Amino acid sequence: MRRPLRLRTLFVAGGCVAVLVVAAAVFLAVPGAVRVASGEDAGAERVAAVVDAVRGTVLAGAVASLIVVIPLCLWLADVVRASIGGLRLAVAQAAGPEGVTGPPVPSDFALIEVSALAAAIGRALEAYQRRIRPLESERDELALLIDSVGEGIVQVGPDGRIVRANRAARAMLGLPPEVDGQPVSTLVREPQLLAGIEAAIRGREREPAELPLGGRRVLAVVHPLTAPADGRAGRGAAAILVDITALRRLESVRRDFVANASHELKTPLTSIRGYAETLLSDEELSPEMRRQFLETIQQNAHRLQRIVDDLLDLSRLESGGWRPELEAADVAELAAGAWSSLRERAEAKGVAFRIETGGDAVALADPLGLDQVFTNLLDNALRYTPGGGQVTVRISPSGPPPGPVVTTSRGGLAGLFPFRRQAAGPGGAADADRWICVEVRDTGGGIPSEALGRIFERFYRVDPARSRAEGGTGLGLAIVKHLIESMGGDVAAESELGKGTAIRFWLPRPAGHTLRSTSAAG
Repeated sequence: MRRPLRLRTLFVAGGCVAVLVVAAAVFLAVPGAVRVASGEDAGAERVAAVVDAVRGTVLAGAVASLIVVIPLCLWLADVVRASIGGLRLAVAQAAGPEGVTGPPVPSDFALIEVSALAAAIGRALEAYQRRIRPLESERDELALLIDSVGEGIVQVGPDGRIVRANRAARAMLGLPPEVDGQPVSTLVREPQLLAGIEAAIRGREREPAELPLGGRRVLAVVHPLTAPADGRAGRGAAAILVDITALRRLESVRRDFVANASHELKTPLTSIRGYAETLLSDEELSPEMRRQFLETIQQNAHRLQRIVDDLLDLSRLESGGWRPELEAADVAELAAGAWSSLRERAEAKGVAFRIETGGDAVALADPLGLDQVFTNLLDNALRYTPGGGQVTVRISPSGPPPGPVVTTSRGGLAGLFPFRRQAAGPGGAADADRWICVEVRDTGGGIPSEALGRIFERFYRVDPARSRAEGGTGLGLAIVKHLIESMGGDVAAESELGKGTAIRFWLPRPAGHTLRSTSAAG
């Protein structure tokens, strides 16, 4: 490989060659010129002497010219090199991230032509930067947008290598951070998705497919990329990945809800229809039997009405149709008021009731919503507490609701199951009594640890047969959960088989209220 010539070497060599060529031409032309000038009658010795003298003068002039030409060539070479170097630096700066910083001026001794060329290049570079900046900004914004969308996007080139993959696609497919330029066949492990990408690269359309990816349900849509000019395939393929896990889970919950609601409504309707048909068809029934049938119809009608009312309440809560009107509410007073409607049943069953708190147990809550919470919780506690048992409501100051606790079981004792984390405030220890913790505890049979985490689900029953016999709808605790969370609180459950169940919920307290530990029987 030839080495490039330096500019100074080229200039010096060119100057020397020019001087030597001129000297050689003069040196060779001297004899003829001398003979012509001397005439035909000039002697040979005289002509030779003149030629030698002239040639000596030419050689001396050539040497002197070289002494002058070489520095001059070096200086000119430096001037031209500085001019070209300035242009090169200006172009390099323009090609960098900062763009054009000013018109390129090579040096103080730049040639006029080079300076004019530098100015022209500067104007061209500035015009280029004005045109390229919007494109670069649009490119960066598009890349940011693609990387920020929730759907996964993977672009694959015609050679089967990944061009780009956004953050969501890398998370869904388990790809490393740097995947550009790597073969898609070595990174994508889902055969159906890989087959769709390979088919799209060849220009064939594929139907969207629902795939399992890392425990998720993902809808994969793969299209070939076509050239805009002629519409032909050949630019690779693009795969769009949509996470539909939540949608499928919601559909499953909706199907279960419809099935459970239909079953719950069908049971009392079947009883009502059966007894009503018997009363209409059998005229020989005794008055006592007719009364029993009518009482059964009435009981099932009331049960049906409770189910419908709870469904409407739950629908209104989940749809956001109910907005709590928060105010300072006396928790103990609301608990006592809710128990008053159950007092007759409790006395008939022999169940005692007790409230343990001070007289100023005030929470920031919606009074109507909190009354419904106590009604549902106390009704459940009374329903599952045997005769001679006790239902206790404890109200105490508390810090923020606890975070999620890992399920534990010690001799049938299960841990707490909070359903969402309530972040503690910035006050630290000063926030220790800014909340109220309300505990509704019974002395019933308790809940198994494997069922404790599901008691706030709609229509879930630990003992379905007993719950229906007691008149429960399976929606009370789901309503409690929605009401407490709508008021900014949290709810959890604790139970031990054979020793009862405690439902706890937390509500914030208005500023300026304190609690005094006292006890009151109800």
